[in-house]
Amino acid sequence: MSVLRWSRRPFTSDRRFLTRRTLTAGVAITASALTVTVGVSAPAQAAWTAPWNVSAPGWEATDSPKVAVDRQGDAILVWEACDGAQPACYYQIQARIKPASGSMTATQNLSPLGANVAWPEVATDDDGDSAVVWEQEGRVVGRRVSSTGTLGALRTLSTTGASGMNPTVVVDPSGRALAAWTEYRGGGYYTVARYLDLDSSLGPVRDLGSGSADQPSAAVDRNGQAVVAWAENYERVVARRIRYGAPLPLRAFTSPGSGAGFGRVTVAVDRDGDAIVSFRRWRTGEQTRVWVRQWSKTDALGTVTAVSPVTDNAAQQHALATDFEGDSMLVWTRQNTTTKTEVFGRSISRTGALGAITSLGVGDRPDLTLDDDGDGMVAWHTPGPPSTPTQVMSRTVTRTGSFGTAKTVTTDGRVPQVDASPTGRSTIIWQQRSYPYTIHAITGP
Repeated sequence: MSVLRWSRRPFTSDRRFLTRRTLTAGVAITASALTVTVGVSAPAQAAWTAPWNVSAPGWEATDSPKVAVDRQGDAILVWEACDGAQPACYYQIQARIKPASGSMTATQNLSPLGANVAWPEVATDDDGDSAVVWEQEGRVVGRRVSSTGTLGALRTLSTTGASGMNPTVVVDPSGRALAAWTEYRGGGYYTVARYLDLDSSLGPVRDLGSGSADQPSAAVDRNGQAVVAWAENYERVVARRIRYGAPLPLRAFTSPGSGAGFGRVTVAVDRDGDAIVSFRRWRTGEQTRVWVRQWSKTDALGTVTAVSPVTDNAAQQHALATDFEGDSMLVWTRQNTTTKTEVFGRSISRTGALGAITSLGVGDRPDLTLDDDGDGMVAWHTPGPPSTPTQVMSRTVTRTGSFGTAKTVTTDGRVPQVDASPTGRSTIIWQQRSYPYTIHAITGP
């Protein structure tokens, strides 16, 4: 099926985020009053590389680039683009590998020419063997990419006869990948998962439970045990642990019947499997807020804790990351009284203690990464009307929960994604906001 260029204008047509992650694009944004900690000192941001072009000249990219970094600091960069010189712009999922030192590999097409594709996701193991999943012709598909760029077979992951959407993927240290996604079949939504091994062999499709149109979230510990979390019919937050065999029993993080709605679930795990789950909760007469709940490897649940203030209306976006010891950071956006958007951050200790709220700046679509010890980076963009430049911003994160000063990564970019090596050197990927929407990346500090 062909996809014409005019039907996929990246900075206005964002099907994923208009359906399940509503984006307040094209709206001016400013900061407003809130008692917070601002400008906490952190190590200087230095030793950044120069930005480099990822997508080929003349190719038009959409707004969902992804990056994953292995334990040597090598990055795999994945995006969706089409050749703007062709009469019909057939989008393809593409990938390149950027070693920690050395030049990028050549661009590889992961999806066939002419297929209707969207929303790639990528994860990598310790040695750089990766898995990429995406939507293709109403199904979820995936393939392996070795550390040297060798492509595995293209595999259909979805249940036969079902519509698959909103996939995610994690890869354990040994290289075994677990994909999770939402399926629609028989008049209902389901959350499902399936293993995709290094040799491209598939495990059975595992029904995890009733789902919703939201994307499930997944994380995996150093022992290979994964956690998949999602919103069940938007009525409660649930999760399952899974390790190669059948999933363990369903665990509920919230109670149904309270009149509240739940969505945008995110999960992170530490080295040995202690998990933390974040989610948005909304209810008539209350501000929408971001909440978290910890789930120990011994199956004990912590307290349901609100991270965003009771006075604020949390916007659509938030991101969560955890270090090896179980200390976490959460960043979120809020919509103030003039419908403008701002980014905030807050640490969450392994014991559940909340750090001070830090105002990170005006913006939207934040992404977050932490290294083994809790140092890392947050990146976001500052959207505005079409005539206003859109910047990609970043701030370093320290293991003590503080943030560095803001760095302007580019004055012409949006929807950044970030991942870090074990020592905290981060790679940021983004889409150029101006035509032809080139994909760029940078590494630092």
